[in-house]
Amino acid sequence: MNVLLLALSTISGENLRCFEYQYGEDPCFDGYYQLEPIPKFLNEKLKENNQSLDCIITLNTHEVDNAILPRVRCIKENVEQYSFTDINAKEFFEKMLCNGQKAFQQIPKIISIPIDVDDIIPGIILAMNQLRKLKEKSNDFNLYIDMHGGPRNTQMTFQTILSLLKHEYIYPSAIYTIIMNKSKPNTIKDDTKYFDYIDFVSGMNEFLNFGKPISIKSLNNLNDLSLRDFTEKANQVADALTLCDMSVFQKSLEDMSNWLNNREIKQDSLLELFIKNIRMDYGVLLKEDHDVIDEIQWCLTKGYLQQALTLIESKMPEELFKKGIFHYDENFMVEIKKDPNKSKIKVKDAIECSKAMQHREWESDINFIFIKWIKALNIFDKDDNGKQIIFELNKTHQEYLNFSMQSTPNFNNKVFLTVSYKKNVLLKVMLKKSIYIDQYLQDMCMRFLILHYTLKQERNIANHAIGERKTNVYDIKEAIAGYIDLARILYRA
Repeated sequence: MNVLLLALSTISGENLRCFEYQYGEDPCFDGYYQLEPIPKFLNEKLKENNQSLDCIITLNTHEVDNAILPRVRCIKENVEQYSFTDINAKEFFEKMLCNGQKAFQQIPKIISIPIDVDDIIPGIILAMNQLRKLKEKSNDFNLYIDMHGGPRNTQMTFQTILSLLKHEYIYPSAIYTIIMNKSKPNTIKDDTKYFDYIDFVSGMNEFLNFGKPISIKSLNNLNDLSLRDFTEKANQVADALTLCDMSVFQKSLEDMSNWLNNREIKQDSLLELFIKNIRMDYGVLLKEDHDVIDEIQWCLTKGYLQQALTLIESKMPEELFKKGIFHYDENFMVEIKKDPNKSKIKVKDAIECSKAMQHREWESDINFIFIKWIKALNIFDKDDNGKQIIFELNKTHQEYLNFSMQSTPNFNNKVFLTVSYKKNVLLKVMLKKSIYIDQYLQDMCMRFLILHYTLKQERNIANHAIGERKTNVYDIKEAIAGYIDLARILYRA
């Protein structure tokens, strides 16, 4: 089904002179009323593919429907061609579709929508409902827009309708307007690319504000390779966030940074308007020396809490290891306990064996050891029966820097690894010396590890639906903010 949406204009006077209209190199044709050319032109175009214009939806002001002209004369070269009496703009439009050059043999269905220039919303709702009904009736729905007629706020009305349609995956097949010329035929112009520009700007705002992918029906219409290249990079970042795939997110940030730094700068490119905003929005994430805490901070600021928790759970242990906050020697040989031969095994191999015993081969060695180390430190409070008390996330982010702790950690405790049936090894995990010798930093480290373990549990509750989440969004945000503050303190140690 081929549908044209336009806004009717009132008739300019009693005598309407003839104008010539032309699309590209097509033959010229005559027209008298400004909304007459595009429906006729479009119907002829559709005929080339054995189709026709099936329906015209017109937006009509009160004046269009009710202003009656006693007489309207269509004049060409001082000769009257057509004459109508007691007629309004709506009726005149229908008459002119059936008369003159490129006249319709069979007039399409015309659906009139009343619209008030001072309150366009009711008219927009009616137009949307009609378009939905027509879309439901056809598996091959094509929408065309004639932008040049109607009252002063027609452009705003159409842009609103197009934005609403976009959310229902309905995009215009073409948008036309007319350029009036003095000494040559008036030009019928395809302005679809300008909708794509508006679409791109809207998409960029959604990307910068919410991290949503930029969805544009046809970037090819923009004829700007830089826009297409950037959209591909931006959507890789957005898709990674949507899927909570933080490894791909980090790689996508690197790709975007490289593209921004090495792009061909075009001053006439729409993208250049957004480069400053992109750099401000992503800030330090576009720098090579940014760390995981920067990424967590960015996710927290944007409200991507599950993504921030995923970074904490999956990426922070390796960053802490690289920064030397905790460390161990994977090539060190440790003795296998209860082995009659008193054999020794490399730490790396012991970890692999222990992961296999627990069916956790998928987990990185560092993440595996980090959680075991936290448990070995015995830092969680316990009840009278010796059972670990669940740490509650119910503080402000400032309070996470100084909450009291009953337990005193023993950083000399070793990690217990089962390598085979009844055989195990003990692994010594070292704390950074500057932290180990400073009681204040030790306390901060304890709070950080308690918070890390608890936030990991929060992430697992949501990801694996293994329990009821009792912590609200505000408390999770505050806990993540406290985690960031504690991490910064340890990084400076």
